[in-house]
Amino acid sequence: MSTPQKSFSETELSTIRQHGSALIFPVLSLGLVAALFFFVDPRVTLPWQHQTALAVCLVLVLIFWLLPSVRYFSNRYVLTSNRIVVYGGLVGRESDQASWNEINGVSVSKSFLSLAGNIHLHREFGADLVLTKVGSAKKIGKAIEAHLATRNKTKAN
Repeated sequence: MSTPQKSFSETELSTIRQHGSALIFPVLSLGLVAALFFFVDPRVTLPWQHQTALAVCLVLVLIFWLLPSVRYFSNRYVLTSNRIVVYGGLVGRESDQASWNEINGVSVSKSFLSLAGNIHLHREFGADLVLTKVGSAKKIGKAIEAHLATRNKTKAN
């Protein structure tokens, strides 16, 4: 008779997304392209000029608004009971992960005028795991430090 294998349950503690200020440039570029089209369109007389202006504006919208917006909504950081998982890229695939046991420190960097900050999770070995442009970065950093401290206390006992 074989003994049943113990399965490690993993519960999701939190999902963190980038701060909404990361969408400022895409939204401004969308407005700029729309203004450009509405400025140029009444001035052209031939149909091919109208279609060319529309095609150029659509390509600019695709590059400067749609792709950054899709990337923003597909990037997320998932904190679970066992690890931190970073999903990124245009389709939101898992790009990096770190076990709580690998992390031995947390630091937060925030620029002077920025509403968001970067949370650096220092790994014991290897490069830091960086959660970029996170809103309330100081508060989340402190919560992660508290979680690390409680995990270390339970491991010691």
